[in-house]
Amino acid sequence: MKLAIDSSQSSGSIAISDQGRLLYSAFFDIRITHSETLMPTLDSAMKLCGFTPEDIEEISVCLGPGSFTGLRIGLATAKGIAFARGIDVLGYNSLELAAVPCLITGKRILTLIDAKMKELYAAAFDEKLNCIVSPRVISPTDILDWDINSSILTGSAVPQVRELLEDKGIMAEYAPDFMLAPKAELLFSLPAYLKPRVYSGLSLADLEPLYIRKSTAQIRAKRSVVQPGSKA
Repeated sequence: MKLAIDSSQSSGSIAISDQGRLLYSAFFDIRITHSETLMPTLDSAMKLCGFTPEDIEEISVCLGPGSFTGLRIGLATAKGIAFARGIDVLGYNSLELAAVPCLITGKRILTLIDAKMKELYAAAFDEKLNCIVSPRVISPTDILDWDINSSILTGSAVPQVRELLEDKGIMAEYAPDFMLAPKAELLFSLPAYLKPRVYSGLSLADLEPLYIRKSTAQIRAKRSVVQPGSKA
């Protein structure tokens, strides 16, 4: 049995597959933390499917970028199970995961995830999920300088980017709303396109969230120590 976990954003999801067949997929976007939802959801899923933690043979997980707290919870869960079971963890970028539903369009994909603090995580991929613009942090207005012709925009930040582009009279193609939130079950399809980061044995100690910038708390802390009249 294989397990997939995504807790990279305010929403989260898990999925279970066995012998190449998807058995269970759950998506949650409720106003409680992943620390309160992830393990109960996982426990219920395994019981419903007739599995125990001893049946898990491999875990796929989203490394980030995304919610700092959510990522730590998801990776700690994956790491704990993998250490106990002696199994591999396959890690993927959240921007890659968000792009998967749009591969069916055969178009270039611009993935945009809300990074809070009036910023976005962004990357671009071709129709085969090859990265053509590496993951980075941008401001919403930076998208005005990107080539969006013959591209489809997807990800949790699409609503705010769409509003910005429409205010500027710029036409663009957007993924439908049901595609914007990532689903853990899609992690199972990523090995067909990408080579994952593989963590096993002692290398599980290196399994850490993929951070592109400092956390909101770190940014605020830095600002709080800047003296009036000084430069940050």
